Amino acid sequence: MKESRHYHMYEEILAQPQHVLALGEAAARGADAAAGILSGKAPLLVGCGTSLFAAELAASYLYERGGSVLASGAFPLLERQVPLDRRHPIVALSHSGETAAVLDLLAAAREREVPTVLVTGFPDSTAASLASATVATGYARELSWCHTISFTLSSLMAVELLKACAIQLPPGLTPPTPVKVAEGIEAVLRHEDAIAREAESILDGRRVILGAAEGLPLAREVGLKLSEAAYLENQALELEQFFHGYVPAYGPGDHALAILPPASGHRAQDLAKVADIVGLSLLALDLQTFAAWTPAADADTFPWLAAVYLQLLTYHAALLSGTDPDQLRREDPRYLAARRAYR
Repeated sequence: MKESRHYHMYEEILAQPQHVLALGEAAARGADAAAGILSGKAPLLVGCGTSLFAAELAASYLYERGGSVLASGAFPLLERQVPLDRRHPIVALSHSGETAAVLDLLAAAREREVPTVLVTGFPDSTAASLASATVATGYARELSWCHTISFTLSSLMAVELLKACAIQLPPGLTPPTPVKVAEGIEAVLRHEDAIAREAESILDGRRVILGAAEGLPLAREVGLKLSEAAYLENQALELEQFFHGYVPAYGPGDHALAILPPASGHRAQDLAKVADIVGLSLLALDLQTFAAWTPAADADTFPWLAAVYLQLLTYHAALLSGTDPDQLRREDPRYLAARRAYR
């Protein structure tokens, strides 16, 4: 697709397999740096924006497999003034290493002698100077303001890091190897034309984005991406919450995009019935979607194959909407001024 070559977002989506492949060695180095901080502890994953959803994905992925890991936004932790505890070291995800709330949280943790680990694309950033240990994802760029590759790399790195260091996780937990994830992502990228057609189908009407288990952080992330890149209003909800009160708000002409890991199969059937009854157009992203494309698809690789699918969906929605997916409206003086109005 020739028009795709003009945008950094697209280039960075395509670059993901090679950088995921390199993640194994980076994770091993990170585990060496973080082992003394994380081993035997119950870490708290934090972030802002896309990095928060990456933290939530890693935490949800481990939780669904028996791990005791929680995630929180950096700013709410500071606002609530939750006592920081040495038993709960902080793993902060920040691609740039310059996000204000993350810097404030790392500074507060240092003051209270709470150990911290930073997962970042920029190991020489301000956040790195505040963290007890820094783990680099290996991608120190992200030229598009609509972040994609950093979501994939930081969430995968967090899973790898915690499995290697946090001994309270189930001993049988084996995260997907970077090789397998990269293979699956390559298969998703080969189906770009089909994904682009799906993007066309969701442009009109209202959009509700649903997620279950580790699909919820993905729903929240694609909701953010559709707002950033294509300026499309949407509502991201946990699937069970949708059933309990939100259904009457949607009907013919509206769209539901559902990210459904294997554990949510029984409710996926209920969602299909509801959509059919009320006339809601349903795009259900489940394991079967990817199993038809690649043998690398399984319950463990699903979240990251779905993430790349959703990134491509967003990108093509932006193309069809005539928006610049790289800028987040920074080319408009009003929105640039709005961004400069807060830290």
